[in-house]
Amino acid sequence: QAVLSAWVSVAPITKQPSSRNAMQLKLLIGAALAYKALGAKLDINQKVYIEGQPVLGDGAGEGILNTCQGFAKQHVSNPKAPEVQVCGTGIKMTVYMRGRCADYYEHQVTVGKCDKGAPSTTCDSFSPADDARFGHYQSYKVEQC
Repeated sequence: QAVLSAWVSVAPITKQPSSRNAMQLKLLIGAALAYKALGAKLDINQKVYIEGQPVLGDGAGEGILNTCQGFAKQHVSNPKAPEVQVCGTGIKMTVYMRGRCADYYEHQVTVGKCDKGAPSTTCDSFSPADDARFGHYQSYKVEQC
């Protein structure tokens, strides 16, 4: 009982959080937000394919996330390519007519379903069969929704 009395007198119980606890909470929240901003790992349903080959997810990793990528020469030179497919509901792919992922009037297409209410196996595709101009597009960027 004497030990308990000594502990209570050293560490009083208060209803208000100490400034140290408040600071720790702010740091924890800040770290969580920074982790999200840096891009937490994607789940296994988030995948991007170009001409049937994975470029994100499905064994290809996540290295292209949030970076501008150019299509391979064989895709740019072939007016019937590329066919792109974006699977999952947490990513989208913006495809640009110009290189360097630069907007050019209405010549960019967003592929992907950013709908958390849709099934996780949802896929969206686009190709020159949908719009012949797409066969001349040169670059793309994959981003989280």
